[in-house]
Amino acid sequence: MSRTKPGRLAVAAALASVTAVALSACGGATEAGERSPADEPIVFAMPPGTDDPDILDEFGVIQSMVGEATGREVQEEMPADYLGVVEALRQDHVDVAILSPFATALAIKNDSVDPLVVWKASDEPASTCYSLKDSGIEEVSDVAGQQVAFVDPGSTTGYFMPASLLNANGLVDGEDYESTFAGGHDSALLAVANGSVDVACSSIMDILAESGTVDPDAFQAIGETAPIPVGVAVVVSPELDAETRGQLLDHLPEAVTGNESLAALGGNDEYILEPGIEPFQPLLDAAEAVGLNLEDMR
Repeated sequence: MSRTKPGRLAVAAALASVTAVALSACGGATEAGERSPADEPIVFAMPPGTDDPDILDEFGVIQSMVGEATGREVQEEMPADYLGVVEALRQDHVDVAILSPFATALAIKNDSVDPLVVWKASDEPASTCYSLKDSGIEEVSDVAGQQVAFVDPGSTTGYFMPASLLNANGLVDGEDYESTFAGGHDSALLAVANGSVDVACSSIMDILAESGTVDPDAFQAIGETAPIPVGVAVVVSPELDAETRGQLLDHLPEAVTGNESLAALGGNDEYILEPGIEPFQPLLDAAEAVGLNLEDMR
């Protein structure tokens, strides 16, 4: 396994210098007799955008692991979208979260989160775009003039990679096709199934088909995106105390990696601890190439 651990001492030293006011904002205190972070629930944010019970169960497994790592009660939050998760972390309303690669890249770029661990991705296409059979939309070029359902602005496989695919084929959102955000992979594919939109792109068709959420026989694949360099990441608020941060680093990577009950979260058996921005840089470069304003996506 790749287990790079840069900056652990630097992080601890930096956190040790945070003022008492900042610590009290995340539920802790430094003076004798006052409550410490260990006395408070730890707040865990689940990625939004799916009602699929299997995926929700997997988020519940991660939530339990956070409790096991810290020995604390875990309070669950589910903001409206990925960028809502990022903002909650930046404002220190959430302590730890699971984020998509693109949302993580944006959040690191804007100093909104600290990444604890990221799993390397496979070399398979990150996402596939679908239309209904007999719709006449059989390849990416046919998307011109159509309505596309993306997942949400912070979704790697439900927005960023598909938008990059369409852009690489000369299709510009708002000029060559119209788009909407469905809020979830399941909602996007169901919008195609019921005729509300013409195309949707997702990385979890197999999972949604197995659960009975969608009928895969109604769809046809019209294009595949490039792979992504990294998979899901565990991130924390920049204000999270050093002790809790260390507990999560010590427990979560091994607990998550290779866990058969977490198949839907993807990734593989290699991970990077405290990765910084470098593994995500290809995503940022590609985002700038397709004209996304990174500073506005906070």
